[in-house]
Amino acid sequence: MTTRNPHLLLISGIGGHAPEDALDSLARISTAVSVVHLSAWGDPEPVRADWARRGLEGEFLTAADLDEAVTAGLALHERHALSGVVTYSELLLRPQAELAERLGLPGNTLAAVTVAQSKSLQRQVFADHGVPSPRFAVVREERDLAAAAREIGLPAVFKPSLGAGSQSVRLVTTQQELVEAYRAGRATASAFLQKEDVFLLEERLELEADGDTGWAAYCSVESLLAAGERHHLVVCDRLPLTHGYAEEGVSMPSRLDAAARAAAVDCADQAIAAIGLTTGAVHTEIALTPAGPRVIEVNARAGGPMPVMFEVSADYDYAGQIARSAAGLAPDTAPEFSRVALLRMLPIPAGEWRVTAQSPTEEVLAAFPELSYVAPRFKTGGQVSRNRTLHLATFLLGAPTPGEARALADRVERALGIELEEAGAPPAPARAA
Repeated sequence: MTTRNPHLLLISGIGGHAPEDALDSLARISTAVSVVHLSAWGDPEPVRADWARRGLEGEFLTAADLDEAVTAGLALHERHALSGVVTYSELLLRPQAELAERLGLPGNTLAAVTVAQSKSLQRQVFADHGVPSPRFAVVREERDLAAAAREIGLPAVFKPSLGAGSQSVRLVTTQQELVEAYRAGRATASAFLQKEDVFLLEERLELEADGDTGWAAYCSVESLLAAGERHHLVVCDRLPLTHGYAEEGVSMPSRLDAAARAAAVDCADQAIAAIGLTTGAVHTEIALTPAGPRVIEVNARAGGPMPVMFEVSADYDYAGQIARSAAGLAPDTAPEFSRVALLRMLPIPAGEWRVTAQSPTEEVLAAFPELSYVAPRFKTGGQVSRNRTLHLATFLLGAPTPGEARALADRVERALGIELEEAGAPPAPARAA
């Protein structure tokens, strides 16, 4: 197998960039693309049909769990030597790293991925390497809470070491709230297959709003690691937080000035190097504090919507460049930003709710041609709770400037027409015709 037509293996099945979109990118790099699809979370046949329709060389395999995905990949390599292993999902980073390591392929080490998936291990690595990040205390048992509160002080941020999407992340202001957050965190079932019974109490960084700018006081750095180099592609802004720590949106590229962007990139670069990541996408969240940027967390994959946002903002195939990196290839292009991409995420308010109204998606898309997609999470009549998922809907749009993108997002949000009532309330009477 030559690098001119590398044999790429896509591991898919849960989360991350959609398999059909990922296959679009991989097929531009090579005609030899195999898939190992985790079947535990849904029917693999639609993905198999899409892969078969493309006439790609390779094999389509299914696996029941992460260990079986590794076994399937090793056996595939024996039949048709692999050049690179690709995934776009946080949940599938471990089999990707294990396969790359065992087969001697380009990729992050399993040790580096383990650190990247553990907030507690990240914090310790940052402390050891002098990377600016919040003060923290590790909580393993309920009896650790009092000492953690004394060390960090209250208010503080309580979070699971292993988690995603800000699930179970809470601001606690009293010892009782801390105990309640710990017990609730223990009781919450994680979507992760890995398990780490560790929590953190962290120094509070005031992320909710960056003064009166209309943006949050944190940003993210989107990077591509390939062929021995770290390429920091763009800094992204975040929308203000008004529902606790549930994310509300991201905008690409940033409105920050050059000096602020450079400081954020330098902070991200230190963190990535400290963890030991070498390959693929990295999504680093950075707090913008009066004392300078501080790392919130590093993720060894593309931030969920980033591949599509790069397409909208720069006509840049981020997913394809990630796949090139997995095959040991340097980037063959760089993003040139021509417009702003904004992803809006509508948080679910605290409590239990019922969706009583929302506009048909087709009508909203027709009314706003700037939209790339609208993705409601619930049907009218559905029960919603932020204890199960954090957002009512998401949508992605493009606009000439950050300000115009924000204004357009407000109009789209109103047009979605999502209305809620308390789940315990009796159904509202039908409106007269």
